[in-house]
Amino acid sequence: MKDKTTIEIGRELEDYVVQKMLEIGIQASRTKGSGNQGQISDINNPYLCIECKNRNTQDITLKEDVWDKLKAEIPLHSKRLPMYVLRNKNQKTWCVMEANDMFTILKGWIASKDEDGDSCVPSCQEVAHLKCIILELENKLDK
Repeated sequence: MKDKTTIEIGRELEDYVVQKMLEIGIQASRTKGSGNQGQISDINNPYLCIECKNRNTQDITLKEDVWDKLKAEIPLHSKRLPMYVLRNKNQKTWCVMEANDMFTILKGWIASKDEDGDSCVPSCQEVAHLKCIILELENKLDK
């Protein structure tokens, strides 16, 4: 059996992210050339600028200059937020974003939960509310 190339391994992670976004009702697709043919990121999405990195190590680190590069690639007029999706050799996957963005999204999600609050799986209504929270974040970025 032939070993997978790094491009094939990277595509698997990108496909995973796209599938998860589609499952919750957010439009997403892989960019051509995995972000290296005039595209900003690896995943085309109206809300996030997503860069995917597959690592052949157990431990994952994110260098500040790599994060700064991702943020700098987002055009000034864009309302998308930066996010890194990282996967290690054990297939564990993490999403990295700035804490203030994450807390704002969480605050909106918690506020949208039903009174019983038992369900951790977002409903379609909660996803729609999260989209509104993201739009609020976009408005803050414009100011």
